[in-house]
Amino acid sequence: MSADANAPVTSGGMAVTSGNIADYIGFSRRLWVGYALALLIAAGLGASSFWIEDTRNGIALPAWCYAVTELTSVVMLFILTPLLLRWTAKLDPARLGWPRTVAGHLFGFALGSAAHIAGMAALRYLIFPLFGQDYGFGRPGQLGLQLLYEARKDAAIYIGMVALIWLAAAARRRMTVIVQEKIVEKPVPAASAARLELRDGATRSFVDPAEILWVEAAGNYVELHLGTRSLLHRQTLASLEDDLAAQGFVRIHRSRLVNRAQVRSVASQSSGDFTVTLSDGRQIAGSRRWRQSLDL
Repeated sequence: MSADANAPVTSGGMAVTSGNIADYIGFSRRLWVGYALALLIAAGLGASSFWIEDTRNGIALPAWCYAVTELTSVVMLFILTPLLLRWTAKLDPARLGWPRTVAGHLFGFALGSAAHIAGMAALRYLIFPLFGQDYGFGRPGQLGLQLLYEARKDAAIYIGMVALIWLAAAARRRMTVIVQEKIVEKPVPAASAARLELRDGATRSFVDPAEILWVEAAGNYVELHLGTRSLLHRQTLASLEDDLAAQGFVRIHRSRLVNRAQVRSVASQSSGDFTVTLSDGRQIAGSRRWRQSLDL
């Protein structure tokens, strides 16, 4: 399960690429922590259920056996989840059609299940000896049956997770309100004829502010993004904001300025944050604190 991540890099916020399911879901660090906790809870419930059932039948193993067995499974599931997100994003039925999408998911399931089974078995072979026990994958002579048992569980997990990814992506899109090309309705101050002088040691560059799409803080420097290149300039973002205010530049994030004349659309999110699409198609994230700077 693999796919290229098609997201522009922006510091201090989430980059969004239109059509990418993984981005539409908006997996933040907090959500990943919650997901990890949910897997741990599921592992605890599974381990205790198997232990209770075996105790009832008089064949209970030490409690750590059940804990290790379930934890190694969810650890591998957590590791493989980002790959599943990207793989699901790549398999877009609207673009590929359902036959190719289904075929892609069958391949993804086979590869993912093999990685899940191999990974958790390897972890168990490493961990069990720490408790003075040897691990055996299934009963002797029943390797095929054990693999079928694990693959059957993986199939249910795979289908459920893909369905949840699609549902989450659809919900995210419904919550996003896109303002199409209306920013131009608000007058933008005319660009000054004066060029911006950038110094880098003994080198001086002169840039027309109208050519700058957006500016980003980079430590003690600012990075100016033009259509085909980027330039570093030693100046604080706040100072440059004052210099470029008359040229129609506004702050959309604590670390970003944008040229309003280059803005083509704004997509607002339920959190209050927003995404700006520029004239060259690039998308950058804005913070709700500065949303009013782009209000119509």
